[in-house]
Amino acid sequence: MSKYFLLKSNGGNEIAPVMLFNEPSQLKALSSPLGWRIFKILNEPGCPMDIAKLLGVHEQRVYYYIKKFKREGIIREIRTEQRHGAVARFYQAEQSALALAPDNVSFSRLSIKSPVKSGLLTPFVQEGRLNATIVVGSPDPHGPWKARASDACCAIDFALFLGAFTSGENLPNYRLDIEVREKEMRGNMVLIGGPTVNMITRRVNKKLPIYIDASHDKNIVSTLSKKTYTAEDCGIINVIENPRNHKAKILVLAGKRFPGTRAAVLALVNRLPDVFKGNKWDKSVKARVVKGYDMDGDGIIDTAEFLE
Repeated sequence: MSKYFLLKSNGGNEIAPVMLFNEPSQLKALSSPLGWRIFKILNEPGCPMDIAKLLGVHEQRVYYYIKKFKREGIIREIRTEQRHGAVARFYQAEQSALALAPDNVSFSRLSIKSPVKSGLLTPFVQEGRLNATIVVGSPDPHGPWKARASDACCAIDFALFLGAFTSGENLPNYRLDIEVREKEMRGNMVLIGGPTVNMITRRVNKKLPIYIDASHDKNIVSTLSKKTYTAEDCGIINVIENPRNHKAKILVLAGKRFPGTRAAVLALVNRLPDVFKGNKWDKSVKARVVKGYDMDGDGIIDTAEFLE
């Protein structure tokens, strides 16, 4: 099972998602040098064929460890791909960190009155309080496209996630895009939804390292990789300096369509440390492209992977 552990240091406290096991045998496959190398690779999506080529080993040796990891729930299948008439299956680690503890160990619960501070979410969360305005698009027709936003449910998932780091004070914490005033525009903001449904996203869209080209079918354009992403379930995550106030920041979670916005929120919630590792083309830039997948076939995006 997954738990969140509090890591204490002189620099402050941070939350780390950890997959917890109570039997050493469950982690036996990781004691092998090859097994450990394979697991480290699977912190990003990978298929056995590619991993075998990367490590210079026979594919069956990789499949041996993949089977063991799947049995213990350490990894999950996230998507499939057709290759030369065969199906290539891609896997990814459930969590980047694993821990072993006896099943009778007791954990201290954190009081919501003493919320945990995560350095990764600074300055949006500081000292257990939300230090930003969450902006979602209006559900009424508005803007040049007269669009109705449907991303508010993604904001609910994001807000529930923030509950692990905040006390729930400073209500209300959100604005519709048509309600945002100059004071909020100069502060920290979390913008949910693309530039056709969220007019505040539209104002900063072209300043993003990875933006949505509303004039060309809402395609996602990366100024870092020079790539264009056209899939309906692709989304973006950007953290930039607020153009109106260099002391404030803006977090943008948006998609080409609603599934892409959902994928962006899922990636942030489930793989927060990976989001802030930076783009693979420029680690100093906090901008990522994600793609969502419906793994259980219920029509709802439930998994996301990083494309860059």
